Amino acid sequence: MKRAWRRPAAALAGAAVCTLLWACGPSSGPAQQPSGTTLVFGRNKDAVSLDPAVATDGNSLNVTRVTMDGLTTYKLGTFEVVPALAVSWSSSADGTVWRFRLRHNVKFQDGTPFDADAVKFNFDRWRLPNNPWHTALRGSTDYSYYESQFGGFPGVIRDVKVVAPDEVEIDLSRPLAPLLSDLAMPSFAISSPSAMKKEGENYFRAPVGTGPYYVAEWVKDDHITLKAFAGYWGEKPKIQTVIVRDIPDAATSLLALEKGDIDGWEYPRPDDLPLLAANTNLTIYHQPPNDVLFLAINTQKPPFTNLLVRRAINEAIDARAIVKNFFDPSATVATDFLPLAVWPHPNQTSYPYDPAQARRLLAQAGFPHGFTTTLWYPTVPRPYDPEPQRVAEAIQADLRAVGIDARLEGLEWGPFLDKTGRGEHDLALTGWIGDNGDPDNFLYVILDKDGANTPGAQNLSFWRDDRFHALMLDAQRTTDRSRRAQDYLAALKLVHDEAPLVPIAHTAAPIVFKRTVLGYIANPDGSEPFQVMSILPGNP
Repeated sequence: MKRAWRRPAAALAGAAVCTLLWACGPSSGPAQQPSGTTLVFGRNKDAVSLDPAVATDGNSLNVTRVTMDGLTTYKLGTFEVVPALAVSWSSSADGTVWRFRLRHNVKFQDGTPFDADAVKFNFDRWRLPNNPWHTALRGSTDYSYYESQFGGFPGVIRDVKVVAPDEVEIDLSRPLAPLLSDLAMPSFAISSPSAMKKEGENYFRAPVGTGPYYVAEWVKDDHITLKAFAGYWGEKPKIQTVIVRDIPDAATSLLALEKGDIDGWEYPRPDDLPLLAANTNLTIYHQPPNDVLFLAINTQKPPFTNLLVRRAINEAIDARAIVKNFFDPSATVATDFLPLAVWPHPNQTSYPYDPAQARRLLAQAGFPHGFTTTLWYPTVPRPYDPEPQRVAEAIQADLRAVGIDARLEGLEWGPFLDKTGRGEHDLALTGWIGDNGDPDNFLYVILDKDGANTPGAQNLSFWRDDRFHALMLDAQRTTDRSRRAQDYLAALKLVHDEAPLVPIAHTAAPIVFKRTVLGYIANPDGSEPFQVMSILPGNP
């Protein structure tokens, strides 16, 4: 989750004219089970869009994890690829033709059948700019996840063919090693073609998939209500209703949890963890370390076009002090750019903290007295950055100590995603939650030139290096892990040498639930598996 952070998306164009209450579901309504148990889950910020094809922020995509399915998925708690809407698959010897056998007797939440035609409709919508539904439903980010994972439009996916009602063929222009992992990402969940055609530009409010829950209601900046889908093809959820509440203030979330108004809360502040740990009615979990917090340096804007300036910024920032002062003890300094959940290791890309050397580099670059710039940060806490303002202030102080005057500007979530995705920033404090366990998802997506296209750019450094790009493509063409590891290590050496960003921290993000909530599984993509969770009887 995911993703950057599962990198942000801008608020959709249609959102500005929407009513406050967004109710969903097909006009006939999906079949409902008895109300049963209800779980209320607190989050620090609302979703941006519930249409996974155009969403790129984790708050949006985590809803997709329990409402929609893709051809493949991940075994809970891991990035092991397992069947979902496809029950089996095979590829040609050269890895360019893939056949997927589809699951039978699956229906979308609007009652329409899932089949090969629906799969093709979705893929064509994502990948073909001249497809009418690509244009009608793209929002303001223009399928940036598809573009960054598959290399543009149509990118590496040359064609999608219906072979039979239960079989599709995906033809690639070249081998793509992480294909199965990519298809398991929530961005590539399969939507109901009927619902997309019916709702048009409003589809992002209440998408219709085949998952265990459907979106029953979305009151923007307040809550999202999910209801169990009685027609789900898999094991039925035990919790019938999940209410995801938007509670931006951490103190309010803490009080709501202690009073029992909410059953769980994601990403509590480090300062609150001792109090939560002392509460015998609560359990704190930690997600696997699969993220990175970094400072993106916009390499297209002077003076950051100068390599010496970028290196000076790297050596000016004391990442160890930042992690020690503003993170819980599970966090680590990002000396390796890739987190422990993602190979290869070691992959050191960071510079030592050396403010004296930073001042010398600035003088060599022609800035003996420094310069003035801006540093943007999101005001909402994220799993990789629980205290964004305080971290930004610490970076500001480190830069000031070497002569760089960085004016801070905190932005709300939507504007931050929009403006940085358009490249309007100088420096941006941001991060990324890994989506699929493959190094391609970190390096190709957030550092390759294919991810530096606006709007909705994933590569917020806007670094375009042909040597790096060649290594990315070479690593995608083979399934030989040792060869891929060599490519990625060489690519990370380029990242170190060219310094387009400053790695800061990896976290094992905390999440807390009442002890009466059972079955939580910590997922490396940062999602919450409500579909396998339960609540002890008598504790609705």
